[in-house]
Amino acid sequence: MQFRLSISAVVTLASLCFTSPTPESSPTLTSTSSPKASSTRGPDPEFPIPGEVPFNTTFPNTDYALIAALKTSPNAVTRIALLRDEQFKFDFLNPPAQGFATLEGRGGKLVNAFSITFPALVGNNMAMAVGFTKPCGFNTPHTHPRATELSIVVNGSMISEFVSETGTRKVRNVHSTYSMVLFPAGALHLEFNPNCEPMTFVAAFNSEDPGINTPAESLFMLDDDLVGLATGLEFLEGADIDLYRHLVPSSLAQGVESCLTKCGIKKTAKV
Repeated sequence: MQFRLSISAVVTLASLCFTSPTPESSPTLTSTSSPKASSTRGPDPEFPIPGEVPFNTTFPNTDYALIAALKTSPNAVTRIALLRDEQFKFDFLNPPAQGFATLEGRGGKLVNAFSITFPALVGNNMAMAVGFTKPCGFNTPHTHPRATELSIVVNGSMISEFVSETGTRKVRNVHSTYSMVLFPAGALHLEFNPNCEPMTFVAAFNSEDPGINTPAESLFMLDDDLVGLATGLEFLEGADIDLYRHLVPSSLAQGVESCLTKCGIKKTAKV
């Protein structure tokens, strides 16, 4: 489920344009190592692609000492003793100001209660996230490599799709309020809001660190001449459909078109 920062996924083998995430949507990193050599491609603010986290990097506002103490604590009794009462509470409307807590794109945002953002989860094998999706917005294909996900719609309606692995069929469902979908661990999946009102979903994971893997972020780490097409993780605006139509299933693209027409939202012009 990620949201992410701001990825608009339009990539072709002949023209691959990207730049770093905007400061307001990207976590600030502190690194003691030399940065990786930058790409020779020119930046394109319309299609920002985040770079990988460099070696020996730390995230500001993350309590590494506390997380380490919790992970090495001998049992649950001693773990609880390390935490103040208020550290067992997580506010999805006012999440901590640190990397991974809030991942946002033009089509919505995801707020994550993972062990890095909510250390009380350490040792409990659980995590949660809340997705706030704008009209016609969707969370593009991504996987969680270490967790199965249960996602329930608590406001609005949602279309879900997933493919668990090569050789399995695509599973597609339409959800109304309080309908839930299961995404198997590692399954490539997406969520789409087909209506003109905001949609909210709550996702639960059976890992305190479910992880997020997106095609764009992963494929762009390979050599340039090996990368053909990629798509990214974020809440995309339906108005951008013509920019990434060739990267999504035709049925989904048609659904976005229909939603835009119904909601009176103008499409983003091709560039």
